[in-house]
Amino acid sequence: MKILYNKKRHKYELFQGIFWILVFILGVLFSDRKNVFFYLYLIMGLIHIYLHLKVKYYLSIENNIIKQNYIFGKKMDLSEIKSIKHFAGEYILRTDKRKMRIDIGSIEKSSLAELRDELKKLDVQWI
Repeated sequence: MKILYNKKRHKYELFQGIFWILVFILGVLFSDRKNVFFYLYLIMGLIHIYLHLKVKYYLSIENNIIKQNYIFGKKMDLSEIKSIKHFAGEYILRTDKRKMRIDIGSIEKSSLAELRDELKKLDVQWI
């Protein structure tokens, strides 16, 4: 099962990429000094556009493993989850050693219902 990002978050990545590329172009065109930092703006813009084009899913649940789909995303086996806490717009899944935060605001509404149904299937304590 794939849990999608909401459209607002997805568009934000595109606009942020365009913004950083524009800052790069304006910096190169209108600056007296050619600075190495301008190329960092280009790199940041390209990274955000890449994220917009390639990263569509916030979470994936496959083979009893929930995985966050970003650079430093966490993996957690669903059978190891001991408790789930719904607090301040997040689900916090806890095992004996680790915890995973899932931001509800970043998830599309239909996918959020699927995630909620999947989490309710688990025999764990809801806090």
